[in-house]
Amino acid sequence: MLIYITDIDKFNNEKSFLENIKLASFYGINFIQIRLNNLDQSKKIEISKKINEIVDKENTKIIVNQDFESSKIISPYGFHIKSKEKITGHLAKLESGASWISKSIHTKDELYENNNDLDIDAFVIGTIYKSNSHPNGPTLGIEKFMELVRLSKKPVIGIGGINLQNIDAIKKSNAIGVAMISELANTNNLEKTINKLNDHLKKEADISNMKINELRRFRMLYTTTESLDKLLQNIMIIIKNKK
Repeated sequence: MLIYITDIDKFNNEKSFLENIKLASFYGINFIQIRLNNLDQSKKIEISKKINEIVDKENTKIIVNQDFESSKIISPYGFHIKSKEKITGHLAKLESGASWISKSIHTKDELYENNNDLDIDAFVIGTIYKSNSHPNGPTLGIEKFMELVRLSKKPVIGIGGINLQNIDAIKKSNAIGVAMISELANTNNLEKTINKLNDHLKKEADISNMKINELRRFRMLYTTTESLDKLLQNIMIIIKNKK
């Protein structure tokens, strides 16, 4: 899962910002999260409507970042809750009309506080690495991120300073995807960058699916407690004979 989080401040003007989003959708970005910081509400609605009109609806789903007014107008697929907001996943779905809800998580306490909210579909956990969007903010690092992934009852999406050089480490943590800003907003070749990112994500997904299939085959071979006991006995015999 690759989410492109928008940042209009990284572009010279609105036209180039919208063109970048249109091309990202065309080149294979499946999720675009509309985040329009530092704009008044009327401008947020205006730009959200434009983004909703230019993306390829068959290939790209829209997630709105903590903006109920825009959500009510464009009817997005997803809605994202900021970490400090205390609203529930149920309320977010009810007020936004979205069917998929994510929430930002930065600490273990925030994770525990939201782990049992059945209407939150995924956690966006970070900031993992130092990022251009939050250059002076605290970072988790990969080890703490992996710990939060293990503790989470929800699928996890990694965020913060992720690029082509470190994306594999995120995927190996069992996160289901990544959310990015700078890597996609600043690239000189958007198509090539998206293709490379999708290749990395697909490679890890293929490895994960292979492990799942191996586990399924194992369960089909050893369907009873007796068969598992027999397998363990044979393993112990083999280990004993090798000594």
